[in-house]
Amino acid sequence: MNLKHVFLTLVFICSLSTMQSQSIIIYVTEKIKRAEIPVGRTEVDVTINDTLKLKRVSDNDGSLARIALPNGTYKVMVTNPEYNAGFEKEVIVKDYRTTETTIYVSKLSASEMEDKKKKK
Repeated sequence: MNLKHVFLTLVFICSLSTMQSQSIIIYVTEKIKRAEIPVGRTEVDVTINDTLKLKRVSDNDGSLARIALPNGTYKVMVTNPEYNAGFEKEVIVKDYRTTETTIYVSKLSASEMEDKKKKK
């Protein structure tokens, strides 16, 4: 392969990787007094615009896997049986950008978890 082919191949690969690159990364965090603690290694349900429902497991830093979306405005909610529902948050996704957002949750007390189980 000559240098021209290598260059054109690299340009082609770079253009492919940026075609659908707009996405969101959600960080799930618990606020305790003034501290913000990542909710790591926890399975959560992500709901986008009340229609798209995904299951994700958070990393140690509380981040969820990148979710690719077309540009637009989305309502994002994170839930888990051990936590109060995360606040619904409006997120704007722009062309060729990754939008990072943090959703705060709070741990349920033992009695609240029991009540939640009874309702199901």
